[in-house]
Amino acid sequence: MLTYDNNNTQILQRQKLIQQAKTTICKCIPIETQDEDSYMTTYSDFFIQISFSEIHPLIMLYFVRRISKIQLGMLERVNKMNFAAVLGTHCVNDNADCYTFRAVIWLDTDLSAKRFLEIFNRCVEEAINGFLELNV
Repeated sequence: MLTYDNNNTQILQRQKLIQQAKTTICKCIPIETQDEDSYMTTYSDFFIQISFSEIHPLIMLYFVRRISKIQLGMLERVNKMNFAAVLGTHCVNDNADCYTFRAVIWLDTDLSAKRFLEIFNRCVEEAINGFLELNV
């Protein structure tokens, strides 16, 4: 059985990784608003929320865009996209008529600006492609 050691040194290291990542992200993209756990902005017609978890440490990127109407066949297309996706997951919300792409990044070292922008740009590309796939 795997054990999870959660000593103070590891907790402090995880917090340091997230704080460093937050600083890097703020330097790379314009942040429109923020709270304790998230940054929000817009880019390429997407509302973007970047959330953080110091416990793991994780960065979660959400790309959300309104779709005109959930149509027949969209759920099947989302399912097919998720079978092929390696960067994250696609979903549609029929209550809010929106498409979401979510990616989760596990930090094990400091996040450089170059690395963040590579991840961010690949996620933007995946979100755009997913959105376009649904609106064929």
